[in-house]
Amino acid sequence: MIEKIINKFKDKDQLRELFWYGIAGVTTTLVNVGLFYVLQKAGMQYNIANLIAIVSAKLYAFITNKYLVFRTGNMGFKEACLEFLKFFVARGFTGVVDFAGVWFMVSACGLDRMISKYVIQVVVIVLNYVLGKLFVFVRKEENE
Repeated sequence: MIEKIINKFKDKDQLRELFWYGIAGVTTTLVNVGLFYVLQKAGMQYNIANLIAIVSAKLYAFITNKYLVFRTGNMGFKEACLEFLKFFVARGFTGVVDFAGVWFMVSACGLDRMISKYVIQVVVIVLNYVLGKLFVFVRKEENE
């Protein structure tokens, strides 16, 4: 099992993908957390600020994942719509994890809002990569 993981890192395409996923993930997280912070500072209730931040970050993530990470940009309209639908479902799921996780950590556990947001982002980033790789941005040659 460990040897299989190490061999993945020897593959240049896999390394490129992980590098760009890291860049896309960091910038998506900055959009999410930054917008969450700014909207709260502007006086918005934290749940509404969180929802707006999540939706904005998901749209940004679709573009960066499609064109930089998984490089599935060249496809027909039907395939692109299906890809966006799968992305919407997958990121909708992780959006619920994000929203519910922050709510639970703040409301039920009494933890700091920003710390809660950071902790949940780690879980969401891992889930997003796995779902993106295995479910959303699957190239035709990977399916065959």
